[in-house]
Amino acid sequence: MFIPYQPTYQTINRKKYFCIDNLIYPSVTSILSATKPQKDKQALQRWRNKIGKAQAQKITIDACNRGISLHSGIKSFLNRQEIPPEINDNPYWHSIEPVLNQIEQVHLIESFTYHSKHQYAGYFDCLGEWQGELCVFDWKTASRPKKTEWIGDYFLQVVAYLAAINNLYQVKINQGIIAVALPEEPAQIFTLNLDNLQVYWEQFLQRLALWQQLYSDKIVDN
Repeated sequence: MFIPYQPTYQTINRKKYFCIDNLIYPSVTSILSATKPQKDKQALQRWRNKIGKAQAQKITIDACNRGISLHSGIKSFLNRQEIPPEINDNPYWHSIEPVLNQIEQVHLIESFTYHSKHQYAGYFDCLGEWQGELCVFDWKTASRPKKTEWIGDYFLQVVAYLAAINNLYQVKINQGIIAVALPEEPAQIFTLNLDNLQVYWEQFLQRLALWQQLYSDKIVDN
């Protein structure tokens, strides 16, 4: 039912885009990054100024590396492959493993999807079954617990993938889970469901419209 789709890429103005049926699609992460609200950009800049550029860069690199390592371990686990020995020394792994054990069936892992109507694309972490229902999963790490109001873009990312999967495979998924692995405690689980699905989808469409307004005319193949 769920057959992985392999896109091609095109580099335009030094930026990589997905190329599908001779159309250019930006990634979900690019859209959200380029349209981040000014207050969020200012908050990030204040944080960098407070701790210093070098320390901020180190924290960012460390976070990226721990995310890559954790995703590698999760992928092996969900594929029922041997987990790299070093992953057992990763405290984030022990945080998220109980969540992985609750996934009843896995359909796609780190797979590509796109939305033909709204023309965006990207790679999502996992499509599986949770409590008997299809669910889109997203894995994150954090050094301390998150609050819902801090992770709005996480929800927008998941709802964008969820809508694209529904469009591509002609299914009706109404559930998404963001699991945030923490170093010394169980992973946090944030749920996207019928109660908030439409709200986040409308917010993502607003961000997509802003991206199109700002950047669509700049997609010119030199």
